[in-house]
Amino acid sequence: MKSKGIVLILLAFFAPISVFLTDLAIFSLVILWLLDGQFRSKLDIIKSSPWILSLLLLLFIYLVGMMWGTNHQGAERILQKTFILLLLPILYTFNLSQKEIKYSLFAFLTATTLSAVVASLINLGFIKHLFKYSNIFAYNWQNPAFLSYTDHNIFLAFSLLVSFFLIYNNSSQKTLNIALVLISILFLTNLYAEKGRSGQFAFLIIFLSFSIIAFWNKKRLFFLSLVAVVGINLTAYFLSPIFNQRIIKIRTQVTQLEKNKVNNLNTRYYLIKYSLKKIREKPILGYGTGSFVKEFSSISEHATKILAGVHQTPHNNYLFVWFELGFVGLVIFLCIFFFQFKAYKSLSQGYFRMIFPAVFLLIMLTDTYLLNHNTAVLYCYLSFIFSNYSFK
Repeated sequence: MKSKGIVLILLAFFAPISVFLTDLAIFSLVILWLLDGQFRSKLDIIKSSPWILSLLLLLFIYLVGMMWGTNHQGAERILQKTFILLLLPILYTFNLSQKEIKYSLFAFLTATTLSAVVASLINLGFIKHLFKYSNIFAYNWQNPAFLSYTDHNIFLAFSLLVSFFLIYNNSSQKTLNIALVLISILFLTNLYAEKGRSGQFAFLIIFLSFSIIAFWNKKRLFFLSLVAVVGINLTAYFLSPIFNQRIIKIRTQVTQLEKNKVNNLNTRYYLIKYSLKKIREKPILGYGTGSFVKEFSSISEHATKILAGVHQTPHNNYLFVWFELGFVGLVIFLCIFFFQFKAYKSLSQGYFRMIFPAVFLLIMLTDTYLLNHNTAVLYCYLSFIFSNYSFK
């Protein structure tokens, strides 16, 4: 196996576990990509892909976005986060074998399983939170294992999508399928035992989408899949205290909307409301790269309180891009996914593959997942997997 294949496997394994080790693997891939040469061939691959060109154009607009507006205090942080997306064209232009991709995918599932096992042991009280053992882990009581609960939940949901796809395409491999079913149960248990609602929402869409595509002409199986998803959520509601509390909390927060109550839903409501107010003032080009916090705070004292020194985005990827880069940036942003859909549609089992970007588009309504380090790496890696691996 070539060195680039080994580093890809390490990247896949580190992504659900460690930001530092993931960055180390990405740095190693960049070095190998440069040493590999063949730049004319790589450029031809990029030029032939509107999907990758759209992504590179978005990164260019983020750079150019420094030229307009007056508030760019957050520009360095935003550029660091967006340029992690260069991982996708690097992977896309590497000539990696099916064997190397397969091993990386199983490394990814192994690491996610390890993360889920550790999270389960913490939730059941068998071990303490990891920061109790070493200061290399973030001091946060809400973290289920290695990543924050919001990121971990998303990793679990998309790991379930990968598991479903592998089971669907390898029905004759009983040992593999038993292992995949067992880890899927583990992922699902963790998904509903943790706080992240976006991951639970992602799973529901993944499960329903997969069922529609796989069983549309098999009415009985389709009906059973609907019964299963209802049963999973009812079971979680009665057996998972955290899931139960979150459902009750949502109902309470809806009744408190716009009543100046300090809660998560109200904060998100005002983040969206005030963001749209500012966007209407500069809809075409926005306020420039890194401008959100300063410009948002200028609306009113209440807007400053909403940010509370914690929120640096409107918790909506589309609004954030529109706010800083205007409608021009938003169109380019959407083009990435439009051309990704077109690229996947032309592949074998294209509709199954399209579930990944479709669900990613939906969860970006709830947070800036393409500008978050862990989930941006996840997007790049799984986008590459779904565009290049046969799953057989």
